[in-house]
Amino acid sequence: MYNVLSIVSYSGVGKTTLIEGIVKELSKEGYNVGVIKHTCHDFEMDEEGKDTYKHRKSGARKVCIISNKRLAYIEELKDKNPLYKMIRFYEDMDLIIIEGYKNYRFKRLEVTRKDKYKDILSNKSDLIGIISDIEYDLNVKQFGLNDYKTISKYIESCIKNNTLKLNDSEIKNILKE
Repeated sequence: MYNVLSIVSYSGVGKTTLIEGIVKELSKEGYNVGVIKHTCHDFEMDEEGKDTYKHRKSGARKVCIISNKRLAYIEELKDKNPLYKMIRFYEDMDLIIIEGYKNYRFKRLEVTRKDKYKDILSNKSDLIGIISDIEYDLNVKQFGLNDYKTISKYIESCIKNNTLKLNDSEIKNILKE
């Protein structure tokens, strides 16, 4: 079983800033939080010339570098959507936060700002909260943009009452939609 929470909004509205604040608060409370960030863009994490870069460029599909304090894992993908695989990789986390992937129907918090995007893009049945400087006429919890402590307490309550809990087959069904 996994506790999965999606944080969605349009680009540049504040998802990453919100996640930083939430992770900091929940970590203080002893939660192990993992974050999966979706991007539409290609990216490089390796440095050209480094050993892991050379291994990958020579054809290795998976490369990992490990020290006593951290590891980094890079995989050249065959699957179009490796999200299920990554969620399973995070099975030891108390909470998995997914930044982006707004087309999948995970329970979610949506971030809006009056100087950016005001429209709610989420399906109402998946939306468990709005973080904004706008007040919406919706029957859903609403929080201020920087109210990380209160938002984190709400997430904690969602974990405790199993609002975010999903099993493998539920995740697979969400990813098929």
